[in-house]
Amino acid sequence: MLEWTREKKAGSDDMNSTPVKWLTYLLPRLRCGARAELALCLVMSVGSVRAQAWEVVLEAGDLQVWQRPYAGSSLNEIRGELSVRASLNALMALLKDAPFNRHWVYRSGGARILEESGYEQAYVYGIVDAPWPMHDRDTVVRFDYEQHPETQAITIGITNFPDYLPRQGDFVRVPDFGGFWKLEPREGGRVTVTYQVHGDPGGWIPVWIANRAAEVSVINTLRNLPSVVGRYEGVRSEFVEELAGD
Repeated sequence: MLEWTREKKAGSDDMNSTPVKWLTYLLPRLRCGARAELALCLVMSVGSVRAQAWEVVLEAGDLQVWQRPYAGSSLNEIRGELSVRASLNALMALLKDAPFNRHWVYRSGGARILEESGYEQAYVYGIVDAPWPMHDRDTVVRFDYEQHPETQAITIGITNFPDYLPRQGDFVRVPDFGGFWKLEPREGGRVTVTYQVHGDPGGWIPVWIANRAAEVSVINTLRNLPSVVGRYEGVRSEFVEELAGD
Protein backbone atom coordinates (compact mmCIF):
# COMPACT_ATOMS: atom_id res chain seq x y z
CA MET A 1 0.00 0.00 0.00
CA LEU A 2 1.30 3.43 -0.90
CA GLU A 3 1.79 5.84 1.92
CA TRP A 4 1.61 9.48 0.93
CA THR A 5 3.80 11.80 2.93
CA ARG A 6 3.94 15.52 2.80
CA GLU A 7 7.20 17.41 3.07
CA LYS A 8 7.47 21.15 3.12
CA LYS A 9 10.75 22.99 3.00
CA ALA A 10 11.17 26.39 4.50
CA GLY A 11 10.09 29.07 2.06
CA SER A 12 8.45 26.65 -0.39
CA ASP A 13 4.92 27.04 -1.75
CA ASP A 14 2.16 24.95 -0.27
CA MET A 15 1.62 21.83 -2.37
CA ASN A 16 -2.12 22.39 -2.44
CA SER A 17 -1.76 25.67 -4.31
CA THR A 18 -2.13 24.05 -7.75
CA PRO A 19 -2.27 20.47 -9.06
CA VAL A 20 0.74 21.16 -11.30
CA LYS A 21 2.93 22.24 -8.38
CA TRP A 22 1.73 19.25 -6.40
CA LEU A 23 2.64 16.78 -9.15
CA THR A 24 5.95 18.52 -9.86
CA TYR A 25 6.84 18.14 -6.21
CA LEU A 26 5.61 14.58 -5.80
CA LEU A 27 6.73 12.69 -8.91
CA PRO A 28 10.52 12.93 -8.38
CA ARG A 29 10.09 11.61 -4.83
CA LEU A 30 8.22 8.46 -5.81
CA ARG A 31 9.78 5.11 -6.60
CA CYS A 32 9.36 3.77 -10.10
CA GLY A 33 6.49 1.45 -9.16
CA ALA A 34 4.67 4.22 -7.35
CA ARG A 35 5.05 6.49 -10.37
CA ALA A 36 3.46 3.81 -12.53
CA GLU A 37 0.54 3.51 -10.12
CA LEU A 38 0.06 7.26 -10.12
CA ALA A 39 0.25 7.40 -13.92
CA LEU A 40 -2.41 4.69 -14.13
CA CYS A 41 -4.66 6.64 -11.78
CA LEU A 42 -4.25 9.77 -13.89
CA VAL A 43 -5.09 7.87 -17.09
CA MET A 44 -8.19 6.41 -15.45
CA SER A 45 -9.21 9.88 -14.27
CA VAL A 46 -8.84 11.31 -17.76
CA GLY A 47 -10.84 8.39 -19.16
CA SER A 48 -13.56 9.05 -16.61
CA VAL A 49 -13.76 12.72 -17.64
CA ARG A 50 -13.91 11.76 -21.31
CA ALA A 51 -16.69 9.28 -20.52
CA GLN A 52 -18.81 12.23 -19.40
CA ALA A 53 -18.85 13.69 -22.91
CA TRP A 54 -22.24 14.02 -24.59
CA GLU A 55 -23.29 11.09 -26.77
CA VAL A 56 -25.66 11.70 -29.68
CA VAL A 57 -29.00 9.96 -29.27
CA LEU A 58 -30.98 11.52 -32.10
CA GLU A 59 -30.44 13.91 -35.00
CA ALA A 60 -33.65 14.50 -36.92
CA GLY A 61 -34.03 17.78 -38.79
CA ASP A 62 -34.41 20.63 -36.29
CA LEU A 63 -34.17 18.28 -33.29
CA GLN A 64 -30.97 16.96 -31.68
CA VAL A 65 -30.76 14.95 -28.45
CA TRP A 66 -27.73 13.85 -26.41
CA GLN A 67 -27.12 11.87 -23.24
CA ARG A 68 -24.29 11.41 -20.74
CA PRO A 69 -23.86 9.84 -17.30
CA TYR A 70 -24.93 12.21 -14.57
CA ALA A 71 -22.15 12.90 -12.07
CA GLY A 72 -22.22 10.51 -9.14
CA SER A 73 -25.06 8.44 -10.57
CA SER A 74 -25.70 5.47 -12.84
CA LEU A 75 -28.55 7.45 -14.39
CA ASN A 76 -28.17 9.63 -17.47
CA GLU A 77 -28.56 13.32 -18.04
CA ILE A 78 -30.50 14.15 -21.22
CA ARG A 79 -30.14 17.27 -23.35
CA GLY A 80 -32.35 18.17 -26.29
CA GLU A 81 -32.21 21.13 -28.68
CA LEU A 82 -34.93 22.19 -31.06
CA SER A 83 -35.02 25.05 -33.57
CA VAL A 84 -38.57 26.39 -33.80
CA ARG A 85 -40.24 29.37 -35.43
CA ALA A 86 -41.90 31.16 -32.52
CA SER A 87 -41.67 34.28 -30.39
CA LEU A 88 -40.12 34.31 -26.94
CA ASN A 89 -43.42 35.54 -25.55
CA ALA A 90 -45.30 32.59 -27.01
CA LEU A 91 -42.76 30.06 -25.72
CA MET A 92 -42.78 31.58 -22.25
CA ALA A 93 -46.59 31.60 -22.17
CA LEU A 94 -46.59 27.91 -23.12
CA LEU A 95 -44.03 26.93 -20.50
CA LYS A 96 -45.86 28.89 -17.79
CA ASP A 97 -49.25 27.35 -18.60
CA ALA A 98 -49.00 24.45 -16.14
CA PRO A 99 -52.54 23.05 -16.62
CA PHE A 100 -52.00 22.80 -20.39
CA ASN A 101 -48.77 20.80 -20.23
CA ARG A 102 -50.69 17.53 -20.20
CA HIS A 103 -51.39 18.19 -23.88
CA TRP A 104 -47.74 18.25 -24.96
CA VAL A 105 -45.32 17.25 -22.17
CA TYR A 106 -44.73 13.53 -22.63
CA ARG A 107 -46.67 11.38 -20.14
CA SER A 108 -47.84 14.38 -18.15
CA GLY A 109 -50.87 13.58 -16.05
CA GLY A 110 -51.49 17.23 -15.30
CA ALA A 111 -49.86 20.04 -13.35
CA ARG A 112 -50.83 23.00 -11.23
CA ILE A 113 -49.09 26.05 -9.85
CA LEU A 114 -48.70 25.96 -6.08
CA GLU A 115 -47.11 29.37 -5.66
CA GLU A 116 -45.98 31.99 -8.15
CA SER A 117 -44.11 35.29 -8.19
CA GLY A 118 -44.87 36.66 -11.64
CA TYR A 119 -42.02 36.08 -14.08
CA GLU A 120 -39.45 35.41 -11.37
CA GLN A 121 -40.32 32.12 -9.74
CA ALA A 122 -42.99 29.43 -9.50
CA TYR A 123 -43.53 26.22 -7.53
CA VAL A 124 -45.34 23.62 -9.62
CA TYR A 125 -46.85 20.24 -8.78
CA GLY A 126 -46.95 17.69 -11.59
CA ILE A 127 -48.07 14.11 -12.19
CA VAL A 128 -46.26 11.59 -14.41
CA ASP A 129 -48.38 8.84 -15.98
CA ALA A 130 -45.99 5.90 -15.68
CA PRO A 131 -46.57 2.88 -17.93
CA TRP A 132 -47.97 -0.29 -16.38
CA PRO A 133 -46.95 -1.97 -14.11
CA MET A 134 -45.13 0.98 -12.50
CA HIS A 135 -46.85 3.39 -10.13
CA ASP A 136 -47.50 6.92 -11.31
CA ARG A 137 -45.03 9.53 -10.08
CA ASP A 138 -45.47 13.08 -8.88
CA THR A 139 -43.05 15.99 -8.64
CA VAL A 140 -42.73 19.33 -6.95
CA VAL A 141 -40.26 21.67 -8.63
CA ARG A 142 -39.35 25.33 -8.56
CA PHE A 143 -38.90 27.24 -11.81
CA ASP A 144 -36.62 30.28 -11.75
CA TYR A 145 -36.92 32.66 -14.72
CA GLU A 146 -34.13 34.91 -15.97
CA GLN A 147 -33.65 36.86 -19.22
CA HIS A 148 -30.23 38.04 -20.37
CA PRO A 149 -30.34 41.83 -20.88
CA GLU A 150 -28.21 41.76 -24.05
CA THR A 151 -28.89 38.47 -25.88
CA GLN A 152 -32.52 38.29 -24.61
CA ALA A 153 -31.96 34.55 -24.02
CA ILE A 154 -34.27 33.19 -21.32
CA THR A 155 -33.16 30.52 -18.84
CA ILE A 156 -35.66 28.65 -16.70
CA GLY A 157 -33.91 26.74 -13.94
CA ILE A 158 -35.62 23.61 -12.60
CA THR A 159 -34.95 22.68 -8.96
CA ASN A 160 -36.50 19.75 -7.11
CA PHE A 161 -38.48 20.41 -3.90
CA PRO A 162 -39.92 16.97 -3.00
CA ASP A 163 -40.85 18.01 0.56
CA TYR A 164 -42.61 21.23 -0.41
CA LEU A 165 -45.96 19.42 -0.50
CA PRO A 166 -47.12 16.39 1.54
CA ARG A 167 -47.32 13.07 -0.30
CA GLN A 168 -50.42 12.71 -2.46
CA GLY A 169 -52.34 9.42 -2.61
CA ASP A 170 -50.45 6.45 -4.04
CA PHE A 171 -48.05 8.50 -6.14
CA VAL A 172 -44.33 7.86 -5.79
CA ARG A 173 -42.70 11.22 -5.12
CA VAL A 174 -39.70 11.77 -7.42
CA PRO A 175 -36.75 12.22 -5.02
CA ASP A 176 -34.35 13.91 -7.43
CA PHE A 177 -35.01 15.99 -10.51
CA GLY A 178 -33.41 19.07 -12.01
CA GLY A 179 -32.28 20.83 -15.14
CA PHE A 180 -33.32 23.81 -17.21
CA TRP A 181 -35.08 25.21 -20.24
CA LYS A 182 -33.23 27.75 -22.34
CA LEU A 183 -34.75 29.90 -25.09
CA GLU A 184 -32.20 31.56 -27.39
CA PRO A 185 -33.64 33.87 -30.05
CA ARG A 186 -32.10 33.72 -33.53
CA GLU A 187 -32.48 35.82 -36.65
CA GLY A 188 -35.47 35.16 -38.85
CA GLY A 189 -37.94 34.69 -36.02
CA ARG A 190 -36.55 31.36 -34.85
CA VAL A 191 -35.63 30.26 -31.33
CA THR A 192 -33.27 27.50 -30.20
CA VAL A 193 -35.03 25.68 -27.38
CA THR A 194 -32.82 23.63 -25.06
CA TYR A 195 -34.31 21.22 -22.55
CA GLN A 196 -31.83 19.49 -20.24
CA VAL A 197 -32.81 17.26 -17.32
CA HIS A 198 -31.57 14.61 -14.94
CA GLY A 199 -33.43 12.76 -12.24
CA ASP A 200 -34.15 9.71 -10.15
CA PRO A 201 -37.73 8.46 -10.60
CA GLY A 202 -37.75 6.82 -7.18
CA GLY A 203 -39.09 3.40 -6.29
CA TRP A 204 -37.69 0.27 -7.91
CA ILE A 205 -37.03 0.75 -11.61
CA PRO A 206 -34.12 -0.85 -13.51
CA VAL A 207 -31.56 1.76 -14.50
CA TRP A 208 -31.80 1.00 -18.20
CA ILE A 209 -35.56 1.54 -18.13
CA ALA A 210 -35.22 4.83 -16.23
CA ASN A 211 -32.58 6.05 -18.69
CA ARG A 212 -34.65 5.08 -21.71
CA ALA A 213 -37.76 6.72 -20.23
CA ALA A 214 -35.89 9.99 -19.66
CA GLU A 215 -34.56 9.93 -23.22
CA VAL A 216 -37.98 9.26 -24.76
CA SER A 217 -39.57 11.94 -22.58
CA VAL A 218 -37.22 14.68 -23.78
CA ILE A 219 -37.52 13.59 -27.43
CA ASN A 220 -41.32 13.52 -27.47
CA THR A 221 -41.78 16.65 -25.38
CA LEU A 222 -39.67 18.66 -27.83
CA ARG A 223 -41.34 17.03 -30.81
CA ASN A 224 -44.74 18.05 -29.47
CA LEU A 225 -43.77 21.66 -28.74
CA PRO A 226 -44.08 23.16 -32.27
CA SER A 227 -47.66 21.93 -32.66
CA VAL A 228 -48.91 23.77 -29.56
CA VAL A 229 -46.81 26.93 -29.25
CA GLY A 230 -48.78 28.66 -32.01
CA ARG A 231 -51.84 28.99 -29.77
CA TYR A 232 -49.87 31.52 -27.69
CA GLU A 233 -48.69 33.75 -30.54
CA GLY A 234 -49.97 37.24 -29.92
CA VAL A 235 -49.48 36.93 -26.17
CA ARG A 236 -47.29 39.73 -24.85
CA SER A 237 -45.77 40.31 -21.43
CA GLU A 238 -43.98 43.38 -20.12
CA PHE A 239 -41.44 41.02 -18.56
CA VAL A 240 -40.35 39.34 -21.81
CA GLU A 241 -38.31 41.25 -24.40
CA GLU A 242 -38.01 39.99 -27.96
CA LEU A 243 -34.77 40.14 -29.93
CA ALA A 244 -34.43 43.55 -31.60
CA GLY A 245 -35.81 43.44 -35.12
CA ASP A 246 -38.20 40.52 -34.54
